[in-house]
Amino acid sequence: MAANRKITIANSANRETRSGYEPELYDAIAPGYYDHVFERGSGVQWFWHYHRYAAVVANLPKTGNSILDLGCGPGTFLGNHAQGYRRALGIDLARAQIEYATRKYANDRVHFNATDAIGFSGKEKFDVVVSIEVIEHLPLPETHSFLRTVFELLNPGGMLVLATPNYSSLWPLIERYVSKIGPVDYVRQHINRFTLSRLERELTNAGFVVDSKRTIFVASPFLAFVSSRLAEMVYRLEQRFLPRHGSEIVISARRPLDLTTHSRILSETDAPR
Repeated sequence: MAANRKITIANSANRETRSGYEPELYDAIAPGYYDHVFERGSGVQWFWHYHRYAAVVANLPKTGNSILDLGCGPGTFLGNHAQGYRRALGIDLARAQIEYATRKYANDRVHFNATDAIGFSGKEKFDVVVSIEVIEHLPLPETHSFLRTVFELLNPGGMLVLATPNYSSLWPLIERYVSKIGPVDYVRQHINRFTLSRLERELTNAGFVVDSKRTIFVASPFLAFVSSRLAEMVYRLEQRFLPRHGSEIVISARRPLDLTTHSRILSETDAPR
């Protein structure tokens, strides 16, 4: 149900040595699998993907110079939601997914690259960075370095929109059930578990200013098995009355224009412990 979007910080040759990380779990996913789910237009998985993307898009500027999708998988997000940007780049360590994304979605504005996020460097900065269901795949000690890398990839005033499962919800039960009946073992993949408060704290410690935070999905996706119209109605009610109980966190944060007020936080969090 949650997208198989991954990213690593160690070099690929050392992936097997990273605590809790099992690369074979990701390489087994068929190229374009989740893109095909998104294209179905009905069903539980489709509902989950469609509304997660919609929740991310709701936080984004409609237009901009550049957008980066970290852990882009088969390119679905940029292929469907980056029309207003002059340049869009998706990166992912899964080469087969990048090859699929390039074949289907690449054009003069949209590009894809099989690379590691931490190894991704250069002079280019981005107005927006999107990271959808990536951070939960990282070992716990790599959380801060990942967020600091994202921070450095952003222009001053640039925005990060991040989505990840919410472990202070029904998600742990859903995760176990889906892992048993489906082709993906999310219990083994999700080794870094977040709550809304923890994610906000991690972002703040990395220098970001959190602008908005919400959760989505209590029961509505599962009603899509019966009726998409019913699921949509319940989803709207959940957003109105249960804004902190959803199974998925969607949070937006920005790199400040003026870093002076954050220098103390950054020096403390980056200092050796």
